[in-house]
Amino acid sequence: MRTIETTVYKFNELTDEAKDTAIEQVRKSYYNYNDFSEWAIDDCALLEPKHDELNELFGSKYEFPLLKNTRKNIYFSTDRDRFLSCEEAIEVQNIEQFLTWLGLPTELINDDDFSYEIFTPRYRNADTTIQFDGYASEYDAVIGEAIDKFESHIGDVLRRIEANIDYRFSDEGITEDIDANDYEFTEDGSIY
Repeated sequence: MRTIETTVYKFNELTDEAKDTAIEQVRKSYYNYNDFSEWAIDDCALLEPKHDELNELFGSKYEFPLLKNTRKNIYFSTDRDRFLSCEEAIEVQNIEQFLTWLGLPTELINDDDFSYEIFTPRYRNADTTIQFDGYASEYDAVIGEAIDKFESHIGDVLRRIEANIDYRFSDEGITEDIDANDYEFTEDGSIY
């Protein structure tokens, strides 16, 4: 029988070279398993339009969230076939403010025949979109702009998801995880 003693170090006690090794070791472990996709879509503010824009439009009448994230059936890909399907996750909290944010005039919003639907087309890799019904053709241009704004917003949400996941793999994100989880390392930076 033999006894081997090993000295373990906190991340901040490592040399710069060992820190680089430690970060790479943790990053490699993330490739085997991580919950980063689930964490990215679990954000309460994920679907919310930009706060400054809503604040400017509605001032003190704006209450977070305008678009509540129910977290139901969010599907996405940030690869070559980029898409975001999130129709069931979007719960509009204030319909009038939502339609105003999209740029629709009050007279259109208040028309009894006017309606909208948030949906995802049923073809492969489709983004969630919006369609409107019950409006006069004189509003075609403003409706087109509203659809464009909503689709651009969905694109922004997908970019936020991607940025959140990418951050988790960055040196800074990994260092945060190391500190938060009290990882320990050998002198050369290997995970203990």
